[in-house]
Amino acid sequence: MPRIDAMNEAIIVGQPMEVYKALLNEVSGVTNWWMPYMAFKLKVDIPIDHEGAVYEATISPTSRMNAKFSAKMTKIVEAKLIEEEVTGSFIGTGSWTFEPTDGKTKTQHRFNARTNGVLYSLFSPFVDYKKNHSDIMEKGFKALNSHLSKK
Repeated sequence: MPRIDAMNEAIIVGQPMEVYKALLNEVSGVTNWWMPYMAFKLKVDIPIDHEGAVYEATISPTSRMNAKFSAKMTKIVEAKLIEEEVTGSFIGTGSWTFEPTDGKTKTQHRFNARTNGVLYSLFSPFVDYKKNHSDIMEKGFKALNSHLSKK
């Protein structure tokens, strides 16, 4: 199964707590600023800011060729760190960090996973999953900046 190890970062308008809360609101389905590239919804009754919370993500939700995965929060340090375990179309881990910098927040996302399923493995010689992941992350960072700039 092909591996994906991607690190993306951006400087986001707002303090780490604002960025952290905006991300949690998005992955729990409260907001939808990452659309049309990603859609999310909370899957269990555990609040999203608690370890054990699970959300479902759909990549390209308006397309028939979308990918889905679930992420379980495995470690949360408020406004500093989120670690998650990913299952579905991809299996692995993700982590978010939030660092204050010049009145803004340096936000990093690391995704370390492998494809899951025959279809994703068959397409791997033709699809650059790492690049696709990075493209979606960049669109998300831009959308997050826009969302927080409006507040």
